[in-house]
Amino acid sequence: MYRGDGRRRWRRVGAVLVALAAVVVAPGLGAAAWGQESGAGTRAQAAEIRDRAGLFGADAIASAQGELTRVARETGASIIVETIDSLAGESVERIAIEHARHSGIRGLFVLIARKEHKLEVLGSGRYRDLLTKDHLRAIQSAFLEGFRPQDYNEGLKRGVAELARVMASARRSAANVADAPNAPSPALGGTATSTNAAAAAFGSNAGGDSPLVARNQVRLTLAGARTILAAAEVKARELGVKSNIAVVDAGGHLIAFERMEGARPASAYTAMTKAATAATFRQSTGPLPPGSPHPDPLLNISLQNAAAASGGKLTTLFGGEPVKLDGQVIGGVGVGGGTGEQDAQVARAGIQALLDQVARGEGGR
Repeated sequence: MYRGDGRRRWRRVGAVLVALAAVVVAPGLGAAAWGQESGAGTRAQAAEIRDRAGLFGADAIASAQGELTRVARETGASIIVETIDSLAGESVERIAIEHARHSGIRGLFVLIARKEHKLEVLGSGRYRDLLTKDHLRAIQSAFLEGFRPQDYNEGLKRGVAELARVMASARRSAANVADAPNAPSPALGGTATSTNAAAAAFGSNAGGDSPLVARNQVRLTLAGARTILAAAEVKARELGVKSNIAVVDAGGHLIAFERMEGARPASAYTAMTKAATAATFRQSTGPLPPGSPHPDPLLNISLQNAAAASGGKLTTLFGGEPVKLDGQVIGGVGVGGGTGEQDAQVARAGIQALLDQVARGEGGR
């Protein structure tokens, strides 16, 4: 636990960290990297200390947990402090982003690496807009000040206290913006027009109970669509089928299409229709089978009626799958050329390849 060469070595390392460590608030970070509040695995107003490296005592964790819970409840932010034993040769920035993404929260994430003596603080989504780099560096420095004498419990106490102070200050700034919509905010350096979203992040929405726009939403790109096509084609060859493969965005608009050599031309339109249906219905295409959790025959009739009313733009055929990431449907994949089950397998294989690459941090920032 930070043994090294003793206290003097830790002091030198801590000084370097305070002077040089960059607190990451990446422009691309936010919902795309961390997930939406309504997504799977997301917990609204979550507060948790994950001491995987065993740095802190039970009493220190309990005290800090109580304070984090209070801050999360008052601000609406989710907060996680996590310790790990080692970065295993990776950068602290990359590991922090990866762990934050898997946590599925929106708010603040603190990562502490025991072996490398490194610490990273990340801000996500709307809180990124409100909390400046100076705010996040203040939180980082408070943790490090306590860690220097190798008193990790004191470091946790100081870090959490500074975190609470920064969040409270930011929340007051947001409230002031809401109360004085024409006045600039000293803390944020902008007018109310530019900071209303920040006020909304802490429950001070001057425009009403709900935000007026949604920001930082995940979007499927052409590169992502091509990744899906390539992996889907591999699966189709594995199954011995010649497929038409379509990838659409969340609104059902075509992004990319491929017709394998020898695939039936008539299945091209079918594939695009399946993809659009999966994306806009937010679910796999096809009638609900008898063994499904809710085999409602009326629902099947409704699906068939919707398909008929669409003039051929929707379908109840199997082979369309939605692309889901961070709790959002960001597109759809439709396949035509094999049996319904084969088409669905090809679509799922393409989607899984995309999700795997994003999970590995390849093109997901």
